[in-house]
Amino acid sequence: MTAAGGPGLIGRSERSARAAADIPAEHPELLTRRPGRAGWQLLATWCAQLWPHDEYNAIVAETRREDGS
Repeated sequence: MTAAGGPGLIGRSERSARAAADIPAEHPELLTRRPGRAGWQLLATWCAQLWPHDEYNAIVAETRREDGS
C-alpha cells in the first residue's frame, strides 16, 4: 500500500495507526512520523497557551511523587 502522493510503500505501523484513528488509507500525511522543527515550535506555542503557568508539568510531577516513580 502506498501513501497518497508519497514516494513509496507505507509500513505496518502506519497502517495500524491509520486503522486505529479511523483514517482512510489515502490520507496524505504519515501519522507515525516525528514532527519537524516548525511542528515542535507550534506544539510548544499551543502548550504555553493552554497551560500558561506550567500547570501540566506540576500535575505530572505531583503524580510521579505520589506513585513513587
